[in-house]
Amino acid sequence: MLEWLGDDAQSSKACSSKAHGSSVTEGLADLYRSKLLPVEKDHLFHQFYSPELTDADFASAPMVLLMGQYSTGKSTFIRHLLQRDYPGLRIGPEPTTDKFVCVMHGDSDTTLPGNALVVDNELPFTQLSHFGNAFLSRLECAKLSSPVLEGLTLIDTPGVLSGEKQRIKRGYEFEAVVKWFSDRVDMILLLFDVSKLDISDEFRRVILACSGNDHKISILLNKADGVSTQQLMRCYGALMWSLGKVIDTPEVSRVYVGSFWDEPLKNENLRELFEKEENDLYTRIAQLPRTASVRKVNDLIKRARLAKVHAILLDYFYSHMPSFFGHTKEQERMITDITQIYNEISVAKGLPLGDFPDPRMMQKLLSTMDFSTFKPLNADNMKELDNLLSVDLPKLLQLIPEEQSRLGVSAAAVSQVAGAASPFAVMKENGNTEQSVYQGQWMVAPNVDEYKAEFEALEPNAGKITGQQARDKMIESHLPSNVLHRIWSLADVDKDGFLTLPEYALAMHLVHLKLEGQDVPATLPDSMLPEGLK
Repeated sequence: MLEWLGDDAQSSKACSSKAHGSSVTEGLADLYRSKLLPVEKDHLFHQFYSPELTDADFASAPMVLLMGQYSTGKSTFIRHLLQRDYPGLRIGPEPTTDKFVCVMHGDSDTTLPGNALVVDNELPFTQLSHFGNAFLSRLECAKLSSPVLEGLTLIDTPGVLSGEKQRIKRGYEFEAVVKWFSDRVDMILLLFDVSKLDISDEFRRVILACSGNDHKISILLNKADGVSTQQLMRCYGALMWSLGKVIDTPEVSRVYVGSFWDEPLKNENLRELFEKEENDLYTRIAQLPRTASVRKVNDLIKRARLAKVHAILLDYFYSHMPSFFGHTKEQERMITDITQIYNEISVAKGLPLGDFPDPRMMQKLLSTMDFSTFKPLNADNMKELDNLLSVDLPKLLQLIPEEQSRLGVSAAAVSQVAGAASPFAVMKENGNTEQSVYQGQWMVAPNVDEYKAEFEALEPNAGKITGQQARDKMIESHLPSNVLHRIWSLADVDKDGFLTLPEYALAMHLVHLKLEGQDVPATLPDSMLPEGLK
């Protein structure tokens, strides 16, 4: 499949050992090692930017990074998606998550501490060891069996606090860790509480640490059912005004408005808005496994362009150093005039200025180095790098739709997105069935007679009520539509859109149990089925 990876004799030789069924992921890893990594090593790329990529970086599932100030609902949102707690989860109004938690799929519920996590070469977290033990003691991996996590990895983060003390007392470079994750994840979710729209100094630094990955950022205005429609409009405007001073892009950030949990809605008038916002968000999350390969190719192209510019820049510094005396003075001059040097190289080599690194960052890093130790360009390596950018990666990109079709790549099984037809379904994706995890201990079937009078009041026709009648009755609970959708999927046994008395009794029984704090199960045991449905 990847025989095209090189057109010249050397490239053909490098690719001759590849199997016909090699994946796009394997192709990316091989191209990186053979054509980009030699340039990175020659020109100290890993000292200036990011460490060497591993095979796990290419093979990992797409990741979603959740960030926000404390008590904005990050951990609750993960629980909302998974329909269960992950190992070690704590939720409360106070700062409860004090670690970076990588929530991944596993056969059983387990937790893996940071030091053990970073030595597992099959996971894409080995490079986090560079942040030291102070950070690794605040890193954890939670593994659990969940259909959602078969296609995604979720990264829960500590709540961002305010004040200089919090920045100092963390014991590790919080913004640097955020930068590391933001460079590698597929989606960044910034959560805001409608009652706490201010952006603290640390949160501002965290958002700025995501610079260069602004296209990955989405905003969640959470707990929105706690305010009136008029107040919500004002909250939205205040949030956009605050973000406009931090996220410096001409595009307007996408803001998803809603209450992303399973609690009853306090403002029923906003139900339709929340459903549409959830639909958009869950659709995007569900499509991440489809677009992961595209993102990885895109990130490698971005890295290769930066490596090319970096190599040419260090070659310029090396070639302009004096032969004998005046090294220090000339080096200081070039560091001071780095912006002018950027322009000179851009014109001479035909490189866009947008590919050059931040000059202030480069000046800081270059001030500690000896330019005479830099290496000149290797013509063969640079030719391979140009071939990677102009031929190999564009061809690999064209193979992604073919591979997805051949492998049957499907969207993540986000339970709010998937599901059989029901009046509460937010969206159906590829006909997947509703999936969640049963955790309750309530196994008692409803007493049908208790719901008979209520059912008869709805004037059933031929012993059944319509879906609209049942919908209106269930909405009186003020539960979110995604919860009512799961209940409907369990209660509508015949899947005909009409409810008999036993089906109605089961639906209302599940509604009442949910209002009492119980979880809706994935499937119903026989012990919960009322007479007439067994």
